[in-house]
Amino acid sequence: MKMVKSLLLGSAAGLMAVAGAQAADLPVKAAPVEYVKICSLYGAGFYYLPGTDICVKIGGYVRGQYYVNNGTAPSANPFFQGVVNNQQTRAHGNDFVLRARTIMTMDTRAQTEWGTVRTYMNIGFTYDSNGQNGTTATVVGGSPGPGLSLYANRAFIQWAGFTFGRAQSFYDELVVPSYTYFSLYTPDTGDSGVNLAAYTTQWGNGISTTVSVEDPRRHGMVNAGSTVNSLQVVGGNLNNDYANIRLPDIVSNLRVEQAWGNWQVMSAVHDASAAYYFFPCTTDGTTIVQSQQCGYPSDKLGWAIGTGANINLPWITKGDRFGFQVNYAKGATRYVLNVPNTNSPGFFGGSYSLGLGLLADGVLRDPRVLGPAVPGGPAIAPQQGSLELTDAFGFMAVYEHLWTPSLKTSWYGGDVQISYNGAATQYICANAFNNPNAGAIGNVNPLPAGVNAVRECDPDFGIWFVGSRTQWNIRPDFYMGVDLVYQKLQTSFNGLATFNSNGPRPNGGGANPLYKIEDQDALSVTFRVHRDILP
Repeated sequence: MKMVKSLLLGSAAGLMAVAGAQAADLPVKAAPVEYVKICSLYGAGFYYLPGTDICVKIGGYVRGQYYVNNGTAPSANPFFQGVVNNQQTRAHGNDFVLRARTIMTMDTRAQTEWGTVRTYMNIGFTYDSNGQNGTTATVVGGSPGPGLSLYANRAFIQWAGFTFGRAQSFYDELVVPSYTYFSLYTPDTGDSGVNLAAYTTQWGNGISTTVSVEDPRRHGMVNAGSTVNSLQVVGGNLNNDYANIRLPDIVSNLRVEQAWGNWQVMSAVHDASAAYYFFPCTTDGTTIVQSQQCGYPSDKLGWAIGTGANINLPWITKGDRFGFQVNYAKGATRYVLNVPNTNSPGFFGGSYSLGLGLLADGVLRDPRVLGPAVPGGPAIAPQQGSLELTDAFGFMAVYEHLWTPSLKTSWYGGDVQISYNGAATQYICANAFNNPNAGAIGNVNPLPAGVNAVRECDPDFGIWFVGSRTQWNIRPDFYMGVDLVYQKLQTSFNGLATFNSNGPRPNGGGANPLYKIEDQDALSVTFRVHRDILP
């Protein structure tokens, strides 16, 4: 019995020793890990930042885009090219242009006693092979820049009805980038956005109103009294004589959002202000040239109005939609035609033909400048200097159809008309095409006596376009698409003109070949491959 007892006690002691040894080898219990939690308050893709009540969503995309016959750069339009870079001059333009782009986005939300505070931003890199050798690039918006450009086109804060920072203009209704890959002749601020400060009031039942203070939209102010005036340049930058920015644009809208879609009516008020007169004046016996002391015309109120809608059409096919926007502006043409830069439309055809027009918010003329409106005609009577505002009208409509949940096609079209009153036309024509001092590169020069010169001087012009985009979504975050658009420039000028021998031309013909001024057109194609890198 003693032996049995001893064996049991020994075994127990041995087991306790082993258990103690194992317990000593166990790791110390780790601190609890705080995993990222899903935030369902604001939709899919949001997460709580660890240790905070802030919800964040990170996204972005990578895109390759390829353009055929779209001018000098992806951000340009065929009819708004500088002479040196005109796509039809062969040696100075590109028929094929490539773009690579990546965007990173961040959306954060948090609660305050006054409601949700939101911040949104994107950061992007773009490379455009728009140079003659494919080695230079332009930043978004068309400004010359290095091969690799960095930009942030969205950076805003929203809180308690306010929006501060850079966002899409509250004037926009038809969001063009959702229907086409081209930068078309519309007022939409699209990818670029605009700096603003706005307040939105929600009235209930999907009805809201917004008042927004925004960066002025300017297309140039032409001083028709200059002795050497770049308004004569075919497709070149205007001689922009806008005064310094004194007031922002005031934009307002009334918006209705329902299950059937949305409708909006909007307006904008714009300060149309000109700089000083060009011609010399005498002050205290001293002759002064190009000075504010020589006077300037009074500011005028530019404005724009518009309406538009996006309408869902599930009775045709689920996902089908129709959209339109109509705009009229006076002295604020960029609310109708938001091209990347302030160029006059000038476009070469293939056989000694040329399209002309003039794009400006207004025209001013020094009252002391006299001269005939047409060669050999009567002199313009002296009058008070004035600022003549430009009229602009435009519309765009689009229909998008879903063939399958992953395949869709949009058809779109639009028209823009720019017109000048009688006084502005007289100012322009008395100087621009009958100016003996004309001689800058790219000028349309007066013709020798006996030559059939410009028979009708009229800076009015119109542009209409039709196009179609088809897009295949291989998966929700990955798609390919092709976009085809036909555009036509309708000029109001008539007759023949010479083109300065120092400027590039699509054809030869001696020192000053004659060009027939007539309508021009272009057919452009874009192919896109797009993948969202995050939801």
